[in-house]
Amino acid sequence: MTLRVINNPKFLAKTGFTKGQFRKLDDLYCRAASLKILNYRTVECDFDEEVASYTYHISEHKPPILQFVIRKVGPQTMMYELYKEGKGRIAKSGVFDRAFEKLQSEIKDLC
Repeated sequence: MTLRVINNPKFLAKTGFTKGQFRKLDDLYCRAASLKILNYRTVECDFDEEVASYTYHISEHKPPILQFVIRKVGPQTMMYELYKEGKGRIAKSGVFDRAFEKLQSEIKDLC
C-alpha cells in the first residue's frame, strides 16, 4: 500500500466574501453613479446572522431598486442573492461572479 498526499491549494484557500468582491460591487456603483443611473447606496452587515447586503437606490428618498445579499450558509459556503424591486429574488448562486454578472446586466438595463 502506498500513501500519496494530494496537495490542492484551492481547498486550503480562504473562503468567504473577499475585499476584491466588495470592491467590484462598489466600483459598479461608482460607474453607475458617474452615468447618473444610481445616486445612493447603503451597505449593511449583521454579524450575528452572518448576512451582508449592498443596496442600490436611484435616490436617497426612494425605495431600493436592487439589493445584493451575501449570506453564509455553511462553514465554508457563501450564497449570493440579487433582489429587484417589484420582482423579488431574481438571482441566487453559490458563485459570486454569476450573481455579479446578473447585477451588472440589471444596472445596464436601467440606462
